[in-house]
Amino acid sequence: MQETTNYIMDAVKEFDYSTLDAINFPGPDAYSTFWFAYSDKMTWIPFIVIILCCLLYRTNWRNALLLVAAIALLFFLSDFCVASFKPLFGRLRPSHDEGIMNILHYVNNYHGGLYGFPSNHASNGFAAATFLTLLYRRPGITVCAFLWAIGSCYSRMYLGVHFPTDILVGATLGVCVAFVVYFLYKKAYQRMSMSHAMPPFSTVYQGREPWPVIITFVLTLLCLIGFVVI
Repeated sequence: MQETTNYIMDAVKEFDYSTLDAINFPGPDAYSTFWFAYSDKMTWIPFIVIILCCLLYRTNWRNALLLVAAIALLFFLSDFCVASFKPLFGRLRPSHDEGIMNILHYVNNYHGGLYGFPSNHASNGFAAATFLTLLYRRPGITVCAFLWAIGSCYSRMYLGVHFPTDILVGATLGVCVAFVVYFLYKKAYQRMSMSHAMPPFSTVYQGREPWPVIITFVLTLLCLIGFVVI
């Protein structure tokens, strides 16, 4: 049993090292600058604000409060709770792992915190993307949301601060959290609608136009590219 466990751990370590070494290459300055900016959560504040505005637009105050509570719970579970796992697992980030840290390429000397398993960027990104997909059920929203999440995950590996398995586990946790929160939100909405005049849950978001979110996503990418070029 111990030999099997050791074999699996060695295989995971080899996968992480070899995959990260391929992703974390010393790219051109513009390429590195782009992904460094992409990885910064502050970059995406306008995108997140637009999404919130679109979700809350023409929404009655009861549902608005319920939605805000659901989103707060979503990020509490995907961010704070996931972050609390890191000291428990105690797995060093690649930028602090003596087995690979000295061969990695770092941007702006950024190394991140000590522990990296699981990844908060991955859990947050995939939780948000999955939750939006479940709400809107619109292909354009799904594509933009998951491209954003995947880009965030790639940026963390390119910067050398997360192993691929940090990302995979974080993303999986994020998806699971989103399904749980969506289920709770839907049930709470349906119970509230029984005592108040509220439209059916299936009609609240799925009929909304996806263009504001899509346009904001594209404009954010263009601004990042412009920032790099200038």
